[in-house]
Amino acid sequence: DLIKLAMIRVDQALQNKYPEAQLLLQVHDELIVECPEEIASEVAELVSQEMQSVAQLKVPLVAEAKWGNNWYEAK
Repeated sequence: DLIKLAMIRVDQALQNKYPEAQLLLQVHDELIVECPEEIASEVAELVSQEMQSVAQLKVPLVAEAKWGNNWYEAK
């Protein structure tokens, strides 16, 4: 379960580097994180890196991170 491992790693990384950011929700293969707008791009990069490095596979594991004022805007 890669998404479960990714959730654990993302949560730990957020607590260490951006404690003002919170992992709120997981929907299928998406993680929803809430953070101040000023650090949204840095948090998005951290989340993407943590998700992509959760396992070494024969094919690349790619994770996109987008942000917006709500889930709809982030798509």
